[in-house]
Amino acid sequence: MKTKYLLLLLSLAIGISCDDGIDTQELENTPAKIYLATSGYETYSILDFGETSKEFELYVNKSGFADREANVNFAYDASAVDDYISSNPEDLTILPASLGKFEQESVFMAGEQTLSKTKLAIDIAGVRNLIAENPSAKFVYPVRISTPEKENVTINDQKDYLLMGIELITPYAILKNKGAIVETFVDVHRNPNLTEISIPLEINLPFENDGYTFDFTYSTDSELLDAYNYKYGTNYELLPGFTMPQLKMAADENQCVGNIKVDVSAMPPSIGGKAYLLPVQITSSGNESIPVEENSICYFKVKMVAKWSGAWSNTIHSGESGLSTSAGTTYETFLYSRADALDLITESTLVAALQRITDEEAIVCPGWAGTMFEQCSPIIKVTDKDAGNGKKVVEILAGWAREGAGWEAETMGNNKSTYDPVKNEIYLDYTGKFGWGDYHIQRTFSNQKTLE
Repeated sequence: MKTKYLLLLLSLAIGISCDDGIDTQELENTPAKIYLATSGYETYSILDFGETSKEFELYVNKSGFADREANVNFAYDASAVDDYISSNPEDLTILPASLGKFEQESVFMAGEQTLSKTKLAIDIAGVRNLIAENPSAKFVYPVRISTPEKENVTINDQKDYLLMGIELITPYAILKNKGAIVETFVDVHRNPNLTEISIPLEINLPFENDGYTFDFTYSTDSELLDAYNYKYGTNYELLPGFTMPQLKMAADENQCVGNIKVDVSAMPPSIGGKAYLLPVQITSSGNESIPVEENSICYFKVKMVAKWSGAWSNTIHSGESGLSTSAGTTYETFLYSRADALDLITESTLVAALQRITDEEAIVCPGWAGTMFEQCSPIIKVTDKDAGNGKKVVEILAGWAREGAGWEAETMGNNKSTYDPVKNEIYLDYTGKFGWGDYHIQRTFSNQKTLE
């Protein structure tokens, strides 16, 4: 029985072999193909650390059905550039043959071997000189492979050359947040014991540091601030009370972080909030081989948080009338100091109002949900005047934004608004007129959250 099964399996195998129609003899006569692992135009971007030469590995592959031995030759061949630009029009500049040297101009590939390589040393100093003479040129070193074999081995003529585009890149130390504003908020109204803040200043190397040391220098000159204010139309003052850190990097480090220390007492508390700017420019790395990037300036903005700016709970009282509000409803409303409003609000009516109302202690109340600017945007001021019961008088600088802008007559009256410093609550209570009728504002702002 076993014999029958074996005979059946043997006959099936023979049948399948015949049906495949594969001519193994023909495959064995098919030549092996030799080709470059990387071919065509390839850019090699090299960090230029000042070395005189650099080695590159050039790999060749061999493919084919049967084992084939082969010798593969590597040579400088300027005609490879013509082959490339015939179908890829590009302005390439050929490097002289003298700037390259093969470790082996010929390699032997055994029958079972499918991969081999040689090394090519490029004279980087020579390339550097040519780039200095013609910085915009695209320099290439052309390499072509060939074989002396006449039978059973051919070169894949689609992958028989490599144009090595040599690009030298100057390595730089990189200032984190270069060109940007890094903002820090200081809230002395809710943190009265705050005496000092630290602001990190970071420099990185975008490569592995193998033996380089750095001792960075910097400038905080007021001319940098003047240039910024002139360019952007601002009027920042230079940050007072700062102490700069040492910025050094050891031979095995890729990053240094120092903390700028700022004495909070050097910045007077501001009811309306105030921002200072400290431009820091890294001027030198202390290492001739690896400079810092040009214009490595970071702008550190320290914002003294305004006393009143923030998100508040806005509760509408039953006496409010003449507006589309519902008594007993509590909204989240943002209040802004004048300075914060000018920074953050672009609504034309409020902007016009704040151009007329220049008191830096002014508080803008833009609607009950940050909208409806014209209908209910009082501009107020908490004063030191005694309102009784430990409260302070709240002055109404504008009953609503159009009055503040001077676009409507000032009609505000019957002001009973107060501030409770114990509860930190602002109570507004006054009357006025819109073009379509009278109104009565009666609401309380409470539960302040700092605006940051």
